[in-house]
Amino acid sequence: MLHIRRLSLALLLVAACTFSASAQKELEAGDKLFNLELYFEAVEAYKKPATKNYKEKEKTKDVKGKASFRIAECYRLANYPKLAEGWYDKALKAGFSDPELHIQYARILRMNEKYDLAIEQYNAYLGLKPDDKEATRALDGCKLAKDWKATPSRYEVENMKSVNTKYSDYGVSFYKSNGIVFTSTREEATGKKIYGRTGEEFSDLFESYADKKGKFSDVKPLEGEVNSSYNEGASTFNKAGTLAFYTICDSKKGGCRIFMSKKQGTTWSAPETMGLFGDTITIGQPALSGDEKTLYFVATNAPGGLGGRDIWMANLGKGGGKPEAPINLGAAINTPGDEMFPYITKDNTLYFSSDYHLGMGGLDVFRAEGGGTTWSTPENMKAPINSGADDFAFVARPTKDKGFMSSNREGGKGSDDIYIWKLNPLIFNVAGIVFDDSTRNPLANSDIKLLNPDDSTYQSVTTDSKGQYSFKLKENASYQLLVSRRDYFGNSAEVSTKNQPVSKNFTIDIPLKPVPLEEITLEDILYDLDSDKLRDTSKTKLMKLVGILKTSPNLRIGINSHTDSRGSDEYNLDLSQRRAQSVVNYLIEQGIEKERLTAQGFGETKLLNRCANGVQCTEEEHQINRRTTFKVLSSDFKGIIKYKRVTGQESQDGDEMFNNAGDDKK
Repeated sequence: MLHIRRLSLALLLVAACTFSASAQKELEAGDKLFNLELYFEAVEAYKKPATKNYKEKEKTKDVKGKASFRIAECYRLANYPKLAEGWYDKALKAGFSDPELHIQYARILRMNEKYDLAIEQYNAYLGLKPDDKEATRALDGCKLAKDWKATPSRYEVENMKSVNTKYSDYGVSFYKSNGIVFTSTREEATGKKIYGRTGEEFSDLFESYADKKGKFSDVKPLEGEVNSSYNEGASTFNKAGTLAFYTICDSKKGGCRIFMSKKQGTTWSAPETMGLFGDTITIGQPALSGDEKTLYFVATNAPGGLGGRDIWMANLGKGGGKPEAPINLGAAINTPGDEMFPYITKDNTLYFSSDYHLGMGGLDVFRAEGGGTTWSTPENMKAPINSGADDFAFVARPTKDKGFMSSNREGGKGSDDIYIWKLNPLIFNVAGIVFDDSTRNPLANSDIKLLNPDDSTYQSVTTDSKGQYSFKLKENASYQLLVSRRDYFGNSAEVSTKNQPVSKNFTIDIPLKPVPLEEITLEDILYDLDSDKLRDTSKTKLMKLVGILKTSPNLRIGINSHTDSRGSDEYNLDLSQRRAQSVVNYLIEQGIEKERLTAQGFGETKLLNRCANGVQCTEEEHQINRRTTFKVLSSDFKGIIKYKRVTGQESQDGDEMFNNAGDDKK
């Protein structure tokens, strides 16, 4: 397990009161082991003064409290929060009163998701250290965590039982099209020595492959010279699966480095150091960018860093060659705490873990957008991606709806486990009733088309006996509902799922107006004297008819033009025909199919009043006869929909890698 947090000696070496020389020596023996990060050996040394009975009661209280606190710190730094919690409690009961007990106890209670108890300890600490802003932020994090846990996001997290063991398994990297590589301290690992930090054997890199049903094959170590007797972990691969960058922690030389290995046939070559920051800075956890030109990684207390572990990047030479000078990602990402396990997608979404950004406890997974040194404010991915425990090594498919992560949360098989995550889709539906606008009665057999302009597709349904319809909608899409029925004008409505953060059912009832049997007069369709040219004001008025026809694609109409009686019958008949055709031509220009339109001029043959030839009438009376009308000829026109018809049931996901990845059956 290569994600142990940095050591803060100031938290441990608390000023001591006077007590027996033997107790002092026992504590000092534990401190020496602690300073070497041999936490489990230190625990055994500290247990002597923590459990010994001293003659003097006050000395017993003093020694037991200090030793118990330091045992708790060992377990905390080795990532055993359950064990740490019990020893902090013993230190508290033994009367150990240093403020650091309260803050560290609060952090462990928070990791164990005992948020109410953690809040008590944070408040106790702030009572002694009221100006500590980090503790105030952590207290706010506890309150947020309670809300996030009560209302989890739409992510789903499942333990990958088919791969995990009782040992530490973590840090998945995608490998080729259907493989994964991860770190494990399982029995098959090469190194058999016990790693003092964790109490487990050294880790190696292992690989596994998914079959067509998504089940992963038996796990086996990477072949070749990648694995050694030291700790290997936190790897990343190019798309071809021929180049690997990974971490090696050498306990003899101290610290961790990033190495490169090349695939040679079926095995991997001996590792070559990348030389980032030389050999003086501990670095690891590499992540290769989508274009394979940049390597992201973590460096501890590197020059130019912001504190603790920071995320850096370095541009690579051709073929993963010598990297350029590292660049710190900046203050938007990095903090005085630890930022770890970067993963970058092709569209520059950065996922990483932090113990400082406002979170639920331990390491939380965050997401940010950007590039270089310019990034958006990191967003906590909340529960269930995050928990009170350490949640890290988050990787995502390009679609960002599936992937893997690691966690030491409760319920796992080992100290760290691999988890599969997926983003459950938002569920959107639209439903309603089509009804007669005048009688309010439902209209069965109405045709409804759901048009999606984003992808030029449509779905189609017919209302049932109760006039009801329904459609499933996609996320982040805008739609138009187009409704038509025999003997009715059509109608339309719009519905959008864009910027909708939660699932939703839309209800849209749609009225239809019956088609009248008589002609309908188009108001203010005017021409110049003795002209068939439409005035601009007339064109504006005709747009209302354009709208009716576009929402009623089932209608065929006749455009009829009428004149008054002045002028010869033959002239008026010709003029009215030309005027009717002008209207038809304009409608065609606006996208109405010509097959749906006919033009008919009636001249003065259908006067509406007494103003026939030879009758003296006012201008107002003649105006009544000068009109343009339309009449519905039929309501069963079958137009051409230029969009592609779909059923709405088409699969959006062809990736079978995750279908049964969490299945315990092999």
